[in-house]
Parts: sequence; structure tokens; C-alpha cells
Amino acid sequence: MKFIVVSHGSFSKGLADSVQMLAGKQEDLVTFSLLPNEPTSALSDRLEAEIKKTQGDVIVFTDLFHGSPFNVAVQLMKEYDFYHITGINVPLLVEAVMQRSAGASPEAICEGIINAAASTVVDVKAFLNQEVS
Repeated sequence: MKFIVVSHGSFSKGLADSVQMLAGKQEDLVTFSLLPNEPTSALSDRLEAEIKKTQGDVIVFTDLFHGSPFNVAVQLMKEYDFYHITGINVPLLVEAVMQRSAGASPEAICEGIINAAASTVVDVKAFLNQEVS
């Protein structure tokens, strides 16, 4: 199963680098960036080429709901069968790679990520105030 992370700028590469620091080197984890002043068609061409050459399941992770990388992935979903999760962050991608290494299906990985999403953003001031009380 291949994981493809797509973002505005270099966020996808930084995300993958951070996840690999935490979870170890990951096979079949690739990143694509939409660079400033780059047409979305260039990103689409690169992403489509990667999807075409991949054997097996693909999960595409994008950074921002309704952002350009998201829209590129959605357009490609009309022609190619792959999973797509948007709003990805470090804890969620760690969750995905851990589930993948445990042999989870793409469906189970997507469900696990959605279930874990709310716990990845914390108001630390409120959390610390609760701990003191």
C-alpha cells in the first residue's frame, strides 16, 4: 500500500521527514508539493504518473480541505480508484503508518485516522488549567 502526501509548498516533505523520525524509514511513502507560481496541472501530471505506476492500494493525504492539492486529488479520483484523506498532520500520519505496518486495510486506516483526528488538536492552556483544578 502506497501513501502519497500532497501539500502546498514543502509541508508534505517536512511531514514525511517528521513521521520517519518518529516511526522509522517508511517504504512507499512519497510526497508532492505544489510550488509557488506553479500551475495545478503540473502537480496533477506528477501525481497522476505516480498513481498510474503504483500496484495495489493508494491513500492520498492532502493538507487542506478545498485547497489546490485537495482539488487536484479529487479530480484524479474521477479516473482512478484511491483513498483520500484531507487535513493531514503528524500524529495522523504516524497513526496511518503504524496501522499499515500492523497490516490494516486501507478502509481501516482511513477510519482510524478519522476517529483519531479530534484528539490531535489540543488547547494546551485549557488542558493545563484542567490539570491544576
